[in-house]
Amino acid sequence: MHVESSSDSAHKTFFRVLGPLRICFGDREVPLPESRQLTVLAVLLTEVNKAVPLGRLVDAVWGDTPPVTADKQIQTCVWRVRKALVAAGACADLIETVRGGYLLRLPDGSLDTQLFEELRERGRVRAQAGDPKGAVDDYRAALALFRGEPLAGLAGRALEPVAAYWAERRLALLEECFDVELALGRHRELVGELSLLVDEHPLREQLRWHLMTALYLSDRRADALAVYHAGRAALISHVGLDPCARLQELHQRIIAGHPVFPTEAGSRPGPALRGVSRAVG
Repeated sequence: MHVESSSDSAHKTFFRVLGPLRICFGDREVPLPESRQLTVLAVLLTEVNKAVPLGRLVDAVWGDTPPVTADKQIQTCVWRVRKALVAAGACADLIETVRGGYLLRLPDGSLDTQLFEELRERGRVRAQAGDPKGAVDDYRAALALFRGEPLAGLAGRALEPVAAYWAERRLALLEECFDVELALGRHRELVGELSLLVDEHPLREQLRWHLMTALYLSDRRADALAVYHAGRAALISHVGLDPCARLQELHQRIIAGHPVFPTEAGSRPGPALRGVSRAVG
């Protein structure tokens, strides 16, 4: 008779952090109602397959003002997380107690961030190999893993840099994807999505470049110029800078009515931000 191992059980358990934290076992969602349990689990997931010191978990939950019973309360949180996972059918040793802390051991493919990176890299390989449509399929599949802001609903200084990092990864991959899609001639289809993104991220010049290009290629020259002037005003107002040289060059080409060529499929985008802090990596 086959006895289910920890690895077998873990393969059925899928963790989502690219949005509100969720745990699925098969087609069932595992309930974790208390925010402390979610915070503890989120920190373990940010260091998956690595030992996380107990002190870091305490800091994530209470910051600089932990109660005297903090260590005991973290132990209780971990016990409850284990209990919830076991009740759903997972193996009890998914979270291991190690010297001075805990370790969440997961195989590849059990966490949405792992899948995101795998799809992103596969898309890049396809783009470099001359398969832009396949690259876009992989990029869009990776982007579809996001269900809102990463770790939405969970606050604290331990998790905010992680959430910011994954939000930045999403935007960077969107920019790569737009490069390939523009090269495929999908400029008209991209205008709506790009307009929303530029409104949300007015200082992100790479997105503005994509939107201006998509509009100009869609025979909307005046709209493309208006997007440039709105971006210039936002940059001067917020960081006291003119647009980057690439954006200024595109602006001049549009004014002159010269051809604009989208970035070739598979090329890596340049810096997307100037004068503003990048997300923590």
